[in-house]
Amino acid sequence: MFFNWGYRANLEIHQSTDENSVELPRKNNEGTLKFSKFISDFPEVDPSKKLYLNPWLFNGIFQTLYYSSADSSHRFQIYYGREIFKYHDGGICSLDFVIPEPESKEDFQKIYKETLPEGWPRLMPRSRFFTEEELSVSQKHDQDSTKPICVVIHGLAGGSHEPLIRNLAENLTRGEDEGKWDVVVINSRGCCRTKITSAYLFTALSTDDIKEVVIELRKRYPKRPIYAAGFSFGAAVLGRYLSTDHAAQEIKASTLIGCPWDLNDSSRHISSSWSGKYLFNPAVSSFLVKLISNNFKELHEGLPDVFSKENMKEARSFKRTVQIDDTFTSQALGFKNAEEYYTFASPQNVLDKIKTPTLILNSTDDPTVGVKLPIEQIEKNPYLCLVKTDLGGHLAWAQSGGKFWSVECVEKFFDKFEEVY
Repeated sequence: MFFNWGYRANLEIHQSTDENSVELPRKNNEGTLKFSKFISDFPEVDPSKKLYLNPWLFNGIFQTLYYSSADSSHRFQIYYGREIFKYHDGGICSLDFVIPEPESKEDFQKIYKETLPEGWPRLMPRSRFFTEEELSVSQKHDQDSTKPICVVIHGLAGGSHEPLIRNLAENLTRGEDEGKWDVVVINSRGCCRTKITSAYLFTALSTDDIKEVVIELRKRYPKRPIYAAGFSFGAAVLGRYLSTDHAAQEIKASTLIGCPWDLNDSSRHISSSWSGKYLFNPAVSSFLVKLISNNFKELHEGLPDVFSKENMKEARSFKRTVQIDDTFTSQALGFKNAEEYYTFASPQNVLDKIKTPTLILNSTDDPTVGVKLPIEQIEKNPYLCLVKTDLGGHLAWAQSGGKFWSVECVEKFFDKFEEVY
């Protein structure tokens, strides 16, 4: 896979047959339409056509490096209003809602300074906390609105600041049908300048974190359709949540982008190449060690045997995420080691339980997550469609001009789904 070079990617569609595909009710009582038929009429994933990517980014390594390191500070100028959401276990996440571009940047900065809690880390650019007045409005139950809302779950070291997420937010909220969508990003425990207030990290088993947010959104907006998009590790968490009865009832449609289906295979995969061993794995590991270090007091108070000073000292030399999961994550969750945690938590284990129409994108030249895709399991589930490409890297699929094909797919899939069903 690392020797697969080029810029004209091939697409393969894997889904159940037309005979077995799920029938979904169309809008306005216009009968039903099979999910497989919906996909076959979706031009963005037409396997008879080539997907043209940036010719300078001619393999998965360059695609991934571009996505993870390119300067996108002057693109996707999305503004967020932040709300702190408290989980039942005492932990918190930050809900970043897309808000209109402010008329006055000076007023935006003034509110930013006034609303930033004491001792809170500086937020990412174009983000601020909501005022108390704004929160009282946003948290008020809206019994009538039917405006769709997209819930985004980021990757292991990500957040609302990521270019792919900002690009998606921009396309959905400021596209041709501006104002048609709302977007909220769940910045998980410790991520995107969010504090940790309990002894739990963002893990592959954090499905209740999504569930609790969706329950709150449903209380506020009883008639609004809820869509969900998961990227990378966030796709793994979302995939597991989608296997629950709650998701089947509440999530209208979803997308899983760059999902690590087998966490053990992904752990081996990222360590099997030069780029994984020396670039991607150390970068993610460094972020996670810093996250634990910055929140060590709270973690140590909750689980002193796991988040001990001895373990923290050892962690400063970690270069692989499996070392962090061996020492911290697996132990905090009650597993013997990372392998046992990965085996239990891999989203491929629950594919047969998903009952939400879901578009899946994976590239077989992804240098960071395993590329042994669960094709047979996906084809047996009438709610799933996998689009497999042979070029695109991890999350990127970067095209000339800086566009991300994956974002175009997600946006148009959600738009079309909301139009038809």
